[in-house]
Amino acid sequence: MNNIFTQGNLHFLHPVPVWKRILRDEEVGMPIEKFNEILIKYAKQFYDEWVLELPDEKHLDKSGIGEASIELLNNRPMFSHKNEPAVGKWHAVATNGFLNLEVPEVKLLKSILVNDYKKVLEQYSQFDLDAQYDINKVRALHSEMDESWIQFYKDGDYKVLHNHLRYDGDSAYKHIWAGGYYMSDGKPDKWQPYSGRFEFNIRDNRYFVKPEPGLIMMWPGDILHGVLPFYGEEERICVNFNLSSK
Repeated sequence: MNNIFTQGNLHFLHPVPVWKRILRDEEVGMPIEKFNEILIKYAKQFYDEWVLELPDEKHLDKSGIGEASIELLNNRPMFSHKNEPAVGKWHAVATNGFLNLEVPEVKLLKSILVNDYKKVLEQYSQFDLDAQYDINKVRALHSEMDESWIQFYKDGDYKVLHNHLRYDGDSAYKHIWAGGYYMSDGKPDKWQPYSGRFEFNIRDNRYFVKPEPGLIMMWPGDILHGVLPFYGEEERICVNFNLSSK
């Protein structure tokens, strides 16, 4: 049985809706490769390197840890942590607000992403699969980008399964979706076919997506997803974001 059904840019994964498409050259007025190079240049211009790293056990927030504190951590001969699984929990990352940069290319990308979000809500509503997605109410909502963060995956980096919903969510926000835009796949090691693959975990099924430059994806914010360990020649670069409507 095929658990994937596709209707244009809208894909149903058993049967969760996922928006997936490749950004076209004509939408940004230049080759996608050039457009992405400009975005990456801005990221490196406006942010320190530690802000662009993944906030996990390999990349600590260096802004809040002094030399004395890090020496104490490094010199512990034996210690323990409570094992608390990340599955199903909101996975906290430093939202560096990349898509709020006031530069033409970033503003254009943000506009495209918000417009895609409006499209997917309307298209999904027309399937009449979820009572919360009423086509007339969806059309009357104001959609916006809530937060965003660009991240550079270095060799060996990964993301555990997580979702993007807060426990104390405001009921005024409707249809909270998460998403990603890929600028570089990092030239993954061809002998590691799962390298840097994006993963959805839905109803005991694992769905894997191959990142590629220009790829836009969006999905409901409560869906578990992660990134398998990345092994490649360069850096795997993407901007992630959360969208909602009021």
